[in-house]
Amino acid sequence: MLRSPRGLAASVFRAVFSRACSVVAMATDGITAGVSASDHRKNEGPPPLVVILGSTGVGKTKLSIELARRFDGEIISADSMQVYRGLDIVTAKATREEQAQARHHLLDVATPDQAFTVIHFREAALPIIDRLLEQNRMPIVVGGTNYYIESVLWQVLVGTGIREERTRRRTTSSSSSQEEDAKRPKLSSRLEESESGGNRESAKEDDAKKVVGSENESGEQVEKIAASGDDADEEESELVARVLPMATEQLEQLESPVLHRVLRRVDPVSADRLHPNNKRKIVRALEVLRQDGQPLSRILAEQRGQAGGSRLGGPLRYRNVVIFWLRCEQETLNARLNSRVDSMVAQGLLAEIRQFYERFVKPYDDNDFHRGILQSIGFKEFVRYLEKYDRDHDRLIEEAMANTGEGVANPPEGLPLLRSCLDNLKLVTQRYSKKQLKWINHRFLVDGPREVPPIYPLDTTDVSLWTEIVSGPAVRLIEAHLARTNESNLSTILAPLPKHASPRAGLNEETSFHCDICQRTIVGEYQWADHLKSNRHKKCLQSKHKKEKFYIALFGRSTLKMYCKYVSVPQLDILVRFCSVQTTFVFFFLAVTAFARVSKQYGEWLISV
Repeated sequence: MLRSPRGLAASVFRAVFSRACSVVAMATDGITAGVSASDHRKNEGPPPLVVILGSTGVGKTKLSIELARRFDGEIISADSMQVYRGLDIVTAKATREEQAQARHHLLDVATPDQAFTVIHFREAALPIIDRLLEQNRMPIVVGGTNYYIESVLWQVLVGTGIREERTRRRTTSSSSSQEEDAKRPKLSSRLEESESGGNRESAKEDDAKKVVGSENESGEQVEKIAASGDDADEEESELVARVLPMATEQLEQLESPVLHRVLRRVDPVSADRLHPNNKRKIVRALEVLRQDGQPLSRILAEQRGQAGGSRLGGPLRYRNVVIFWLRCEQETLNARLNSRVDSMVAQGLLAEIRQFYERFVKPYDDNDFHRGILQSIGFKEFVRYLEKYDRDHDRLIEEAMANTGEGVANPPEGLPLLRSCLDNLKLVTQRYSKKQLKWINHRFLVDGPREVPPIYPLDTTDVSLWTEIVSGPAVRLIEAHLARTNESNLSTILAPLPKHASPRAGLNEETSFHCDICQRTIVGEYQWADHLKSNRHKKCLQSKHKKEKFYIALFGRSTLKMYCKYVSVPQLDILVRFCSVQTTFVFFFLAVTAFARVSKQYGEWLISV
């Protein structure tokens, strides 16, 4: 039956009206939902700076990715080896799949020949953190290089910006075997004994000769400091005037004793704080003097004198910080680290280090395995093997290792050496994990004037309970933090670790002591007291006394006193002369006096007879 035109119009009107009401209702619901979400974001506080501490192998990467995905954050890697390109397996970088789950920063940002220091890290990381916080997004700093993390949290470094962008120059000229042995890393104390160095006196003379010929010019302020000091002799003044204007690469060619002499002249406070063998920090102190025109000690004193500063540096840089410390029972962690090394081998560790060795090490003769990525744990332990065998031999060893379960009748020649390298890698990795714990305990958990944000522990010993005892509490704590929950209420979710008293409290840790008995320099009153109580010092002291009594009985006290007066040294230090260039003269002198004494006694005996 057909509808009338009037009924049809009414039906169309009702349909249009109903549709319009539906659209208006949906729009109204959308506006209401938008206002509700906006109000929720307004009630939510700004995102904190999240920091994840912990030893290697405890699961820092896993937790950082989970938090970044949950809170739309970005990850900033604080690992001094992962900033370099290459050795992805060795340095345990986040895999491509893991990096695809959340954005990562400061991975693969430097070449192996490029100098990348904590200053470089700070100058790269701070803008990223500030940008993310301005965008109301969560920065997550994660890594095992704790002093990188410390440089971000506190104002502890001198200067702003990178003054010198340096790429390490490599040479292909043949170097002496002595220099190669000094730069080549040791496999282990059981596999290789350290060799004694050359004579210290002759080294100083060689260093002084290296200084001659510098053509760089210094600033007026630096020249003024170099020329100061009324009691300095002309030779020291000339040495300082030649060394100070040198570029960093030139300074690094000099030996530590010469650099320390210069630093003691221009900045005695810093020289007293640094060990004479700490070449890297001595060079840094001279760099600061050349660049800023004032001693490092003066700059540090101003930094520590700020409100919130302490002996360890300046005040806290960020106030809204959440720090998680992932911990694991050491025995469980050791087993986990050993398993990770075996997993690295299965992933292609040998092929990776071989490729890196042939590209960045083999063509050059001036390889320094104590700097840059060459010092990475997992590479330098294999240098002896890599030097002795080639890529073809690697394939034979990999086949032999793959068939270990079936038994290998005639294993390849280098297999025992490679296995010893792997065992050493496991041992070194375990030691490094313990060293990371000491840093956290000594720098982050010490009760003192330094302002430290609460540190929340997470136990990763049992990975089967990861969600219940690791990621779950971390998420709930951050959510409560975003909801502006009071700190006292946060402790009900996860209790922060208590601070502990430092055994170094009240002691001067920036002064040096020299032990004439052991011929060692010790920095800090705490270490000095430990040294005096050590068995090594006691044994050296007993040995000195025994030898002194022997020579007194042999040559007579008067003869020894006469010689000591002649050479201007205490009687107890006579034996040191036997290790110096005066050995022949001393032996001849004492032999003559001993013969004269025996002859005299024999003559007196003949007269008496």
